[in-house]
Amino acid sequence: MTNHYVALIADVTGHYATVYVPGKTWGNVINQLEDIGCEVIEDQTDDYEITDFNDEESMKEAGLWTIPDLVSKTDFVANH
Repeated sequence: MTNHYVALIADVTGHYATVYVPGKTWGNVINQLEDIGCEVIEDQTDDYEITDFNDEESMKEAGLWTIPDLVSKTDFVANH
């Protein structure tokens, strides 16, 4: 079963973002984010409603990024 998670992350420059990540466990989510060079600050899943994850528009309204959008549509700098 895939769950919905929200992580507060930082890049190497100290910029923060909230990222929506589907995953089986919080540990799995941390691994996914660290693999792309994020520093995971904290789990913020409980701060969001399930309806915030309905579609891309809902996520944008909630201030959430997906991993693909984070790396392709922002100035995110990986911690590698």
